[in-house]
Amino acid sequence: MFSDYISKDGNPPLYYILLFYWGKIFGSSDISIRFLSYLFTLFGLIFSYLFVIKYFTRRIAIIFLTLCAFTPGVLYFAQEARMYALLYALASIVSVIYCVFIIKIRDNLKIKKKLTVYYFVAGVLICYTHHFGSLLIFSLSSVAIIYSLLLKRLNSTITIFLISFAIGATAVLWLFFQFYYVNFVNHIQDVSWFKNNIIGIILNFSTLLAFNKFGLLFLIFLFIPFLITIPNFIKIIKTYMIILLPVVWLFLTAYFISLKTFLISERYLIVCIPLILLFLSFIFNELYNDKKQYILLYLMGLLTISSYKNYTYKKQNWRDASKYIEGNFNLSKCKVPTRALSEGSFDRTLFISYYLGSNYSYSSNGPQIQDNCNLIYIDGHTNEEAVRKTLVNYNISVPYEILNFNKVYIVIKKGQ
Repeated sequence: MFSDYISKDGNPPLYYILLFYWGKIFGSSDISIRFLSYLFTLFGLIFSYLFVIKYFTRRIAIIFLTLCAFTPGVLYFAQEARMYALLYALASIVSVIYCVFIIKIRDNLKIKKKLTVYYFVAGVLICYTHHFGSLLIFSLSSVAIIYSLLLKRLNSTITIFLISFAIGATAVLWLFFQFYYVNFVNHIQDVSWFKNNIIGIILNFSTLLAFNKFGLLFLIFLFIPFLITIPNFIKIIKTYMIILLPVVWLFLTAYFISLKTFLISERYLIVCIPLILLFLSFIFNELYNDKKQYILLYLMGLLTISSYKNYTYKKQNWRDASKYIEGNFNLSKCKVPTRALSEGSFDRTLFISYYLGSNYSYSSNGPQIQDNCNLIYIDGHTNEEAVRKTLVNYNISVPYEILNFNKVYIVIKKGQ
């Protein structure tokens, strides 16, 4: 498992190692495998809530917990068997600790050893979950250190620097392993067909907060009543703007790195969501006595969006597409034609072979007409128009029909 898969993946291995042993203990059914992500999300909500209630107030903790529980992106990844639920949970914890650091620095209070231990443990875990976890730690730590230097808090500066250095020194071991033993540079080049459309990524980030741009506009509309007393509102925003500075710094850092290679995807930016929700929580707390009804309205609006858009949880149905192939095509006569890296996306063989196994032969050279076999092509993570264009590019002129398994497309000879 480790040598063939985990060590060669671009992502750090923590989640997949945990998932592997979870599956050994509890089985590999859909419910079992997805349930681990649910537990990570639940633990993230609980522990970040406990941190907020310990270092701030119960009201802020309740507002933050409510915002987290109904944010669409959090709900979405809570049921997906990928590392993003763990990434979000750890991002919540380190983001809350960052806010505590800022308060301690501002009030010139000593940062207790226990808090630095929490930051170290969560920081190392998040760095071994995803590369954007490392980027988040870099952003949080650098902003906290600069803030401490500006206020001339020497002890706090040294404390945060040392603990951040310890996290980095521990996390970099995985990078050394990948660069020297797995040829990580080649892996980066393999995925560098992606174009970093920064404007598109910023707009698509709204899908994590509100599922779509219209949902985000709806939430912004619900925010308008808070602007009635603009001077006071601006003052409050300035007070807590430092919570959002790591988000800006993280995005700028990722952007400059991405000028050379693929790096940014909106789902990676899930690490920013806890900071955004903490920012809103502190603002709502300040306005609670005067704007209580509007805060409740905003939370109800967020709940409505997350409930209304639950159909988005449906995934590409590679399983049923595979069952169709098994039930309709002779494995001794048919190859399974898919599309490979050279055409601009992940080799679909990775997806379809997971369900079909080694019984079938696979071709990653795109659509093809086969003798004694009516299967022309299978593709996913795309749309029907793109599939038709691919067929045209490969000069497929025989009559065909396209079967749609929730955005996994099987092309067969028409009438067969």
